[in-house]
Amino acid sequence: MKKKKDEELTPWAKYQRDHKNQGRSSKGSSKKTPRSKRRASVKSGVSFKVSKKKSVVFGAVLVLMLLIGVYFFSPISQVRSIKISGNKRTSTSEISKNLTLKKGDSIFVSMFKKGSYENQLLKKDSDLKNVTIDVSLAGRANVQISENAIMGYVIRNKMYYTVRQDGTVVKKDSKQPTGNYPIFRGFKNDGTLKKFLKEYAQMPNEVQNGVAEVTLSPTKNIKNRIHFFMNDGNQVYAVISSFAKKMKYYPEISANMKKKGIIDLQVGAYSRPYGWTDEYKESRQSSEAESSYAEQQKAATKKSANMSSSETNSSTNDSDSVE
Repeated sequence: MKKKKDEELTPWAKYQRDHKNQGRSSKGSSKKTPRSKRRASVKSGVSFKVSKKKSVVFGAVLVLMLLIGVYFFSPISQVRSIKISGNKRTSTSEISKNLTLKKGDSIFVSMFKKGSYENQLLKKDSDLKNVTIDVSLAGRANVQISENAIMGYVIRNKMYYTVRQDGTVVKKDSKQPTGNYPIFRGFKNDGTLKKFLKEYAQMPNEVQNGVAEVTLSPTKNIKNRIHFFMNDGNQVYAVISSFAKKMKYYPEISANMKKKGIIDLQVGAYSRPYGWTDEYKESRQSSEAESSYAEQQKAATKKSANMSSSETNSSTNDSDSVE
């Protein structure tokens, strides 16, 4: 049947039929091909984006590592300044000498080893009670000092015992003190001694260095009175509870004194030269009052004499006129 039909068709009709069938087959195949192509293109696009992101991350990590390396090998990563504060009795130069941390050390190494630096400094200097070291990323190191330095010697049973800032009395005694430290007399009670040293530590270094001896000398009215003997020859009377605030003005007060003498800081603040005792002051005021009274009496006698002479003259004149 097909052969007959093919024979009956003209060549042009056959061409049209074959061309139409070829178009159908091409349409059917075109529907499947684009899908596979799209999937392949999507996969290739995703892989390209992933590889691009990886390269960006890798580049960023590489730049960061480069910057870190430059930082570590540059002066920026080194300790550039060291500030020591809180010390009064111990010199800054001595602390700096014993300090293991130095300028030029790595900031991060110093941060990691600061605890070791603190312990080493405490072992080297027994006058230090506590040390705190802080190192910033900017290269600034702060060394905060808390002292337990030797403040002087306390006398007990005719022996000298070393006294530290916290009031601790060292058990080891000696017949003679060593070093340029003041001597504390009369402090038999440790509680009173600690109260005194707590105030004493607050005085400026200039004033502390000027103290030669301090004696606890209570009176009936003032039980905590203390008596300072200064290296410049002056003496100061004060009270334990308030002398630290007042003694900071000692350099100014002593500079205004024309002669060496006594400065009284128990209630107010005044000074007097040696020899100007209360008894001398009272006797001088008494003598001045007596001389003033004598001058007044002399003036009154003179006045009464003038009045009597004037009355005599007037009576004589009256008698002459009557005659």
